[in-house]
Amino acid sequence: KALVRAHQAKGFTAAYAPKISLEDTDQVRATRRAFEAADIVIAEVGYWQNLMDTDAETRKTHRQAMVEALALAEELGARCAVDIFGSYCHGKGDSQHAAKNFSPPAFDEAVAMARTFIDTVKPKTAFFAYEIFPFNVVDSPAMIAKLIRAVDRKQFGVHLDLVNLINCPRAYWTSGDIMRECVKLFGDRIVSAHAKDIRMKEPAISVILEEVLPGQGNLDIAANLRELHKLPHNVPYMMEHLKSEAEYDRAAAYIRGVARQEGIEI
Repeated sequence: KALVRAHQAKGFTAAYAPKISLEDTDQVRATRRAFEAADIVIAEVGYWQNLMDTDAETRKTHRQAMVEALALAEELGARCAVDIFGSYCHGKGDSQHAAKNFSPPAFDEAVAMARTFIDTVKPKTAFFAYEIFPFNVVDSPAMIAKLIRAVDRKQFGVHLDLVNLINCPRAYWTSGDIMRECVKLFGDRIVSAHAKDIRMKEPAISVILEEVLPGQGNLDIAANLRELHKLPHNVPYMMEHLKSEAEYDRAAAYIRGVARQEGIEI
């Protein structure tokens, strides 16, 4: 209840799932009731581990935990459970990279995992989604659309992180077009979104892209909000990776200001 009150004090209508064990059924039920009573959507249960770990036991552990995360999302009434696909390495799948991440076997593995998670849990409302990431198979609108068709499961959703689709200068200057392409290709599958910004380092000869506080970069946040707002369903728009409560307050104020200019209530 304290967490709910904190969200209400900030005017937030969506939240990340708190850390709860799936086995603590009383706490799970109480948490769901408290958020639903306050009309606050639980956007996502995040499990940020390497599903492709090259150590067999570690990989098995992470995949079982992902099943439990999806089951928890279903019990909490959360929109989705989300993880990165990972990387063909042992350990951190978000900072160690491999050529095989872009191979046909990687795509097939992404399809098989998604089907297994969904078919094991059989969620009725929660979706399983991969975090969009520039270092593996979930790296472009076209690949995401291809995955949706291949997985062929109603509860396979899209967790839309537009910043993570910005992986070159051309994309940097056309983020609004990329957002519109996403909505055109799979708008009905978007279940949650991350609210971030990105800046390309200058002067620089090589491409260096840095995540920054919303409003300090070049992402077309107005287009992001407009396209999400067009969808027939509400999509949580979740800030992340900021360093302090003050930064989150500044980011929220900026995003709300953009939304007001666009005539959008968030």
